[in-house]
Amino acid sequence: MVKETIIISNPTGLHTRPAKQVVAEAKKFESDITVYHQDKEANLKSLLKLMKLGISQNHSIELCCDGPDEEEALKHLTGFILSLEG
Repeated sequence: MVKETIIISNPTGLHTRPAKQVVAEAKKFESDITVYHQDKEANLKSLLKLMKLGISQNHSIELCCDGPDEEEALKHLTGFILSLEG
């Protein structure tokens, strides 16, 4: 299992459109991917669960990947989330 904490820089946070993009990227990996925000957690491959976290700009999240491609998944998703724009 690998994990990393990042700060959301996207002005709209992880709301509908960017969240949909992140979920699509997460589904490309075999590993289980969980996102933690405050005292809540969600499967990053579920748009509904991700949306329920209410992640906004400047919020801190922790990504946790566990599985055969965990290192690649964490690196890719961290970079992808940090590069999101509006």
